Amino acid sequence: MNSNPAMRAIRRGAFKFRGPVWSEESRKALVVVHERLSDAVAVAIGKGALSFSETLDWSRGYSALESTFELKRQPHLFRAEPVVWAKFTEPQFTKGFAYFLDMPAVRIQRVRALLVALGAGWLCEDMCDLTVTAEAPTARKRRSARKRRIDLLIEWKDSSEKKNRYAAVIEAKLPGNRITVDQLAAYRRHLKHRKISQERWLLVVVSPRRDAHTDKMLDKNQDWCWMAWRDLLIAHERALPVECDDDAYLQFRRTLWDQAG
Repeated sequence: MNSNPAMRAIRRGAFKFRGPVWSEESRKALVVVHERLSDAVAVAIGKGALSFSETLDWSRGYSALESTFELKRQPHLFRAEPVVWAKFTEPQFTKGFAYFLDMPAVRIQRVRALLVALGAGWLCEDMCDLTVTAEAPTARKRRSARKRRIDLLIEWKDSSEKKNRYAAVIEAKLPGNRITVDQLAAYRRHLKHRKISQERWLLVVVSPRRDAHTDKMLDKNQDWCWMAWRDLLIAHERALPVECDDDAYLQFRRTLWDQAG
């Protein structure tokens, strides 16, 4: 795959196929792709270099924007007032996400909407014993090993007799911050230490945009995916039931939209 010039160009973002929409048809296709990870196109999709998108048809005027950004949704993050008096850090945003996702009355619905937005709806059809943790410490094989913290760790079980375990790891990057060496590998080792099978986990880097450094880190960690913050937030807007939303969560997402760039 890496020897193919066209594929290299696609993975480096030279061709812009990405859009903010994950339709139901896209999610069904990604389920099929997920089962064939050795396929070059599947890997490109997994890394976020290729994605299913909804093309703006400007002949439809404003309705094209309404469809792409789900503007008919009431309420919508675009109509919320962002927090403008403070600049938040990565830990503050991930702790905020954990707070809003982990509200008991809507926990499963909000987490499921986030996972669907990440293109992993097949993982969350059956969810029990759900936990959401920000800055989750990783396991260490040696006492001298560096302890890392996972930005956002979501764990759950299914309702089968085996009580299979699942996990989603989200590495959140804001403008100016980069993935560090061995960071992604350490998080993967943590899931193995927790005895979670690879087919039941999701590993995602979310950042404003891809760059050469991100490409290098993802090349070394082939089971990690990538998604842009704004793509994720719009997809989450589409997937989140209105009755599971509230003004505070809307304001949080709008502030993240503005500051994650």
